[in-house]
Amino acid sequence: GILPLLTLLAMSAFLPVSEIANIGRQLADTLGSTRRLYAVHDETVSVSDGPGVSSKPSKQAPALEMFEVDFAYFGINRNALSKVSFSVAQGSTVALVGPSGSGKTTIAHLMMRFWDPDCGIARMNGHDIRNYELADLRQKIALVAQDTFLFNNTLRANILIAQPLAGEADVQRAVEQAVLADFVSELPKGLDTPVGERGMQLSGGQRQRVAIARAFLKNAPILILDEATSHLDSISENLVREALDKLRLDRTTLVIAHRLSTISDADQIIVLDEGKVMETGDHSSLVSGGGLYAHLVSRQLSASAVK
Repeated sequence: GILPLLTLLAMSAFLPVSEIANIGRQLADTLGSTRRLYAVHDETVSVSDGPGVSSKPSKQAPALEMFEVDFAYFGINRNALSKVSFSVAQGSTVALVGPSGSGKTTIAHLMMRFWDPDCGIARMNGHDIRNYELADLRQKIALVAQDTFLFNNTLRANILIAQPLAGEADVQRAVEQAVLADFVSELPKGLDTPVGERGMQLSGGQRQRVAIARAFLKNAPILILDEATSHLDSISENLVREALDKLRLDRTTLVIAHRLSTISDADQIIVLDEGKVMETGDHSSLVSGGGLYAHLVSRQLSASAVK
């Protein structure tokens, strides 16, 4: 009778011992994760508030301006931008075009001060953007990005991110201006309908129009459109473009676009390649010049004809 008893005891002891070994492995994983967490927490923030800009913007000063700006991402040897200089007049529309990786989105991120230039200066309304408080700087800019990030909350809460203290009338007006009213009226709970994680309950065009509604609600004087219609079908693109045309009225607009047909009416087009400004001018002058912009236009027209 002793042998069966010992066998049962051995089997009963095996499970606690295996759990102790598993706890040791989990503890090692936890210690490694904790070290990484503290490394991120203790990392020095490279961008911080400036002293603040109290004076009103001059009507003569450019709304946005870069002068001899160099910038390279951490860990990459080559510059994303090299000696980039341009200015955007108050109330005008300027388009940034060029091949992928030419630095278009980097310029938008520098203007919003996600990073600071390695060399040169970026200005808003005549002031170095490093002098602005970050909240003040970003309150003056509305961004409609290529990928719209939505939280797992209601449609109303996702729109109110742009202006948390906005009233119901302001939200409704922004929804109508962004061509979202018909869609909202079909939802079971209207603006109180959850949109799911990252807005997965909405289509690409609907997410883009939520981003545009945010921009209308924010009512910032400067608008940055970063590939705002790049992933849309023709029907959604027409709706979004109508909303964007309304949004651009009476605002300084910086447009980043691959579809050159969308920016032919821009006041100025800046052509970038490998982080450098290659050409500047309006659509007709650049096409007649026969440079990089004319080549990009010709290539897109050929691709459209093949389709």
